[in-house]
Amino acid sequence: MFDNFDVTNKKAIITGASQGVGAEFAKLLYGKGCSVVIVARTESLLKQVVKDAIDIHGTEKGNTISYVAADISKYDQCERVLEEVGFSPDIVFCCAGSSIPGLFLELDEKTLSSGIDINYKTALYFSHVALKVMTKVEKPYKRHLVFFSSVLAFYSFIGYGQYAPMKAALRSLSDILRQEVSIHNIKVECIFPGNTLSEGFLEEEKSKPEITRIIEGPSSPISTEQCCKIIYNALQSGYQYVTTDFIGYVLMSASLGGSPRYYGVIQVIISFLFSIFAPIASMFVNKQIRDYFKKQSRISPSSSSSPSPEREQKDK
Repeated sequence: MFDNFDVTNKKAIITGASQGVGAEFAKLLYGKGCSVVIVARTESLLKQVVKDAIDIHGTEKGNTISYVAADISKYDQCERVLEEVGFSPDIVFCCAGSSIPGLFLELDEKTLSSGIDINYKTALYFSHVALKVMTKVEKPYKRHLVFFSSVLAFYSFIGYGQYAPMKAALRSLSDILRQEVSIHNIKVECIFPGNTLSEGFLEEEKSKPEITRIIEGPSSPISTEQCCKIIYNALQSGYQYVTTDFIGYVLMSASLGGSPRYYGVIQVIISFLFSIFAPIASMFVNKQIRDYFKKQSRISPSSSSSPSPEREQKDK
């Protein structure tokens, strides 16, 4: 099979790699002969990932794995990371992310701001700084910039107001950069994972509203190892949009627009069928939401009072 994602003897930077899929990808790439630098805020967790990778794969191949502790939701910290690593990366993974499920009106300002910082600014800032370095290479060779979005970028619903909009923004950013940096021989991929059994997922379950669980239905999260293998194999096959389960593939197919195709003919068929049945599915979802609010004895959103014209004028 032709390898569209060769990592042997390459240099990669992986952000958000202190746990979850980011940490697992660091181990996977290191095991395949790639020199890896992992980045996150918590130094103790980064040290453990480096130790685990070396314990599993050894040091015989001559490649290295190291870390830089930094808060990459801050632009100057992203610049510091690139200065410290001292090389132009062949592969950049933007894996940082964190979901705090909850009803939108019950979230506080700090939680909303953290959603923007962790789920969007980290990828926005780090990709910007990294691309400034990567595009200065005199003889452009094939490189990769990989964003980690979410299946919620295709189909958002109640409970994910802090998270899903930022992941949808990452999808849009990846589409823009795919056009802009192609001249530099940089391939931009975007990953849309479903539920993955990671530390973040377990934390997410603690605050997830009941109505969110009802709409999601029974879901068996896959392991981080399985998730990484699926993604890695898809990248090797040359796909630029990657999902990790069948539901994700269906939802991606239903919202193609001008985005890259993945078994395009099948996606067109799915998109056509989805356009027929989606309104029916939405009726059921809307009913579930109404029933939920009735059960909770809350004011229905449709009957909630809106600001009077006088109040709106004063606010302006």
